Amino acid sequence: MRVTLFVPGNAAFAAGRHQALAGLASPPEVEWIDNDGHFGEAFSFGTVAPDVVAQIDAAPGALVLHWPIDLLTGRETIVATVARLRDAGALAVRLEQSKVGWAIESWLERFGADSPWAWYRGAVASLGSEGEVQSCGMHAFSLPDVLVRIDGDRDALVELAAVLSVYQLAEDPVIRSGETFRPDDSTPRRVVERWPDLRYPPDHACHNPFGVWRLGPPGGTARAMAKLHYTFVPPLVAILTALEQQHGAPLTRTQVEATRGKSACIAMDPRDAQTLERTRGYADLDPALAWEQWQLVRQRAR
Repeated sequence: MRVTLFVPGNAAFAAGRHQALAGLASPPEVEWIDNDGHFGEAFSFGTVAPDVVAQIDAAPGALVLHWPIDLLTGRETIVATVARLRDAGALAVRLEQSKVGWAIESWLERFGADSPWAWYRGAVASLGSEGEVQSCGMHAFSLPDVLVRIDGDRDALVELAAVLSVYQLAEDPVIRSGETFRPDDSTPRRVVERWPDLRYPPDHACHNPFGVWRLGPPGGTARAMAKLHYTFVPPLVAILTALEQQHGAPLTRTQVEATRGKSACIAMDPRDAQTLERTRGYADLDPALAWEQWQLVRQRAR
C-alpha cells in the first residue's frame, strides 16, 4: 500500500527541505507544491487550531511524500521522517488517504505513541450518509474500512465500528467474510462481510482497495466455511473484467457463477491468503457474493 502525506511548512522549511530529507535510509518519493491559496482550507475541518490554519495559509509551499509502505508496518520510519521535517519548519501533516490533517506536534503525538486508538483517531475519518456510517482511511494501514447501518443508537454503533477498526490495528487478526464479530460478551454478534468500497471511485486517493467490512444486524449467524481459504489465481474480479471485455456486453448471472465455479483456486492458510492480498494491493470479490459484488464493481468501473 502507498501512503501519501501532505506537509506544508514555513519559509525556513522551503529553504531547508532538501537537507532535512538527506541521508534517509528509506527516503520517500518527494514533490514540492507551491501554495495555490487553498492550503489553509485543506486543514480547516476542526482538527487544527485557527492560528495554525492561518500559518498554513501563509506557507510558501508543501512537500508531498509518497511511501511504498503502509502506515502500520512503516509507522516508525514515517514518524522519524516527519520529526525531521518538524525540526526544519513543517507546520502540519495531512494523510491523503483520508484527508485527515493535524498540526505537526499533534500528528507526531498520535503516531509516535504505541496506541492503536491514537493511530485510528489520527488517520481515520467517519463519514455518514443515508442512514449509515463508514470509516475512511484504513487502507493507509492495508486494512478494510468498516460500514454500519444506523438502526439503533448512533453513537453506540459508530463506536462499534471504531472498535472493529482498532481491533484490526491492534491484533492484525485474520477475519474472513461471513464470520461474526462482537467487542465483548454482552454485545450480540454481527456477521461481517467484505464488500468493495463504493464511496469513492477506484482512482481516488480515499478509495479503499481492500474493501469495507459491512456489519450486519445483531444476532447474525456465521457462514459455514472450510478450514483453508480458496484464493482465485488470478483474482476473480480480474477474470470477470477480462471476460466481459472479451464479450463486449455485461455478463449474465449464469456466466458469472459458471466462471466462479471453473476458475483456478489455491487452497491457502487464511493468514497466507491475507498476506497475498496485501502484497497484491487489493481484495478480491467474496465468492459467496460474486454476482452481487460484481454488479457494483463493474458499474463503478464504467
